[in-house]
Amino acid sequence: MNFIRQKMSSTIVRVCTFNLRRDGMDRGTPNDWGKRRPIMKKCLEKMQPTIIGTQEGILSQLNNILDDLNE
Repeated sequence: MNFIRQKMSSTIVRVCTFNLRRDGMDRGTPNDWGKRRPIMKKCLEKMQPTIIGTQEGILSQLNNILDDLNE
C-alpha cells in the first residue's frame, strides 16, 4: 500500500464568546455599555478572534462592535 503524506498547514482559529448584557439595563452603573464598550474593543484587539459569538447583545451593541473592529 502506498500512503501519500500531505503537508498539513496549521491554521489557528481563535473563537471568542461574550455575554454582552443588553444595553440599557445598567445605565448609570459601572456596567453601563458606554463603560464596557471600550473594554470590549481592547479585548477584541488583543485577542484577534477569527469568530465572535455573543449573548444578549442587541443590534446597536453589535453595530458598535462592528464599528470598533473596522476602525
